[in-house]
Amino acid sequence: MSFAIETPTAQMAEGATGCVQPTPSPSVTAPPDSGWRHFAPLEHAVTVALGPLDYPDSASWIDAFGKALLALGNATAGAILLPGAIARWRSIGVASLTDGVCHQSHDESTEQLGVPQQTELGDPICWIRDDLAPSAGLKTAPSPNRPRHALGIRVRAASGAVAALYVRRDARLGAFDRDVIAAFRAVAPAFQAGVNAWLSANASRADVEGMLDSLGDAALLFDVDGTAVHANPAASRLGDQLPRLRDEAQRIAWALGAVARRRTPGTTRASASIPSTDVAVRNVHVGAVVYRLRGSLVGETLVGARPAVLVTVTTSATEPVTDDALRAEYGLTTREIEVARLVAAGLSNNEIAERLGVRFFTARNHVERTLAKLGVTSRHRVGPLLRNEGEDTDSSRAA
Repeated sequence: MSFAIETPTAQMAEGATGCVQPTPSPSVTAPPDSGWRHFAPLEHAVTVALGPLDYPDSASWIDAFGKALLALGNATAGAILLPGAIARWRSIGVASLTDGVCHQSHDESTEQLGVPQQTELGDPICWIRDDLAPSAGLKTAPSPNRPRHALGIRVRAASGAVAALYVRRDARLGAFDRDVIAAFRAVAPAFQAGVNAWLSANASRADVEGMLDSLGDAALLFDVDGTAVHANPAASRLGDQLPRLRDEAQRIAWALGAVARRRTPGTTRASASIPSTDVAVRNVHVGAVVYRLRGSLVGETLVGARPAVLVTVTTSATEPVTDDALRAEYGLTTREIEVARLVAAGLSNNEIAERLGVRFFTARNHVERTLAKLGVTSRHRVGPLLRNEGEDTDSSRAA
């Protein structure tokens, strides 16, 4: 129900829930300074309420909005409830979630009245705006003359879900005056709009995650601080290589996140001076497999106010290095290529000498020159190099 003022009298009209509200006559002119002290806090509270996507996550938004409301009402503590799979009241204005008020799950009783809060607050909540249907059986029965030290807003989102908040003040400070009540009434529509925006962003993010889950290639989503946000089922199929590849993907997220943070506010991708840094590629060689990690900055509002980093992982089998490549890249002669192939096959110097029909010392000199040209210090590294496995090596580049 909503506290609507229908009779323009100078008397105090009692709302349906028993909360006393002022109804000044149009002929009464308020003093010039009356309520002005609330304008700056009110503007700040409305701005925060409308901007959930200006914060990296809902917890940050709740924290900022809670502080704004406490300042607006000169209150000491309170709680806020947002829709969710597990909807819980979250305390505001306390040192931790275990201090003070309202940590019970959202259920029928909290939706109807907030009965558990009555014993904690010692005073029922005065709901300045309540979008729940009158048939919900709301009953705030205290006397109209009893002071109000708990002020709340309860709105219904476009999806039908309920969001609510309230603040309380120390009884020694007195009841909330009518300026504060009017300010909270003004914040209510902004709070409702903010909740709708937050729910819409969550739905969009769920759609994106569903799309990633449908991909055959592994995909990992990070925020720009490098925190993992989502990994699709294909990522789990990377098996024992997943921890290492996830670490490599996180490094890509850190690098691209640093690029995003360095950009000035309002800079778009199209106008960025170095658009190539929106993408980073890293190749990780493990055995005969090459894992290609490609990270890119994706649009804002996906995981919050900032961009996100999407890293996809594709695999491919390596191809052996050809004789032409050995000549061009390493300068090997035809005999040295033959020696390199024999070393890669695991033959000893004696066996190579027999295979080539040369003396042992000649075969040993061939092997030493071949290893030097290949740039390896051990003959055991020749096989992986010729098979192009690049054992435990990686390369990265910006694309």
